[in-house]
Amino acid sequence: AILMAKVGYSEMLAESYSVLMSDSVFAEITRKNLPGSAEYRKLLEERRLQVIPVPGASRSATDAALQKLDRGERDTILLFYGGHGDFVVTDDGAAARFCLSSRVPFVNSLLLLRLLHHSGILGVRSYEASFRSLLELGRYSKKVIEYARSCPDSELLLFLPHKSVSSLLVS
Repeated sequence: AILMAKVGYSEMLAESYSVLMSDSVFAEITRKNLPGSAEYRKLLEERRLQVIPVPGASRSATDAALQKLDRGERDTILLFYGGHGDFVVTDDGAAARFCLSSRVPFVNSLLLLRLLHHSGILGVRSYEASFRSLLELGRYSKKVIEYARSCPDSELLLFLPHKSVSSLLVS
């Protein structure tokens, strides 16, 4: 959520997807006045962002690997398990590894930009500039960067933006 705000795409996400966020992620972003806090508050006020509380029972009844994740990433995945959202967006390496091993559909911000570009929502120049910005802002491994550049379109079909049917959980 923070990286997408830093490159200026919080609004575009809300126009392209139904954006869902755990209460813990929203609280962290807004309490600490992190980048995107004003944008996400505005999206919530405009009802273009849905903040969902994670029940306490869900937080305590999880496996050890999930418990090792930071709270925001863990809560995001718990919401997915609870039937909220079609997929998860995370740039956290540990959360991405958990998603891979647990078959939770996810993308990172680099792939999310690519989806917006391939859908015609984001032009070539904006995509390339934003991709470079994310590379400077994020901590992506060479493997992740190469995958974001070369991932077959067929692997991204689930994640294409269709606001009426696609909802993403951001962490």
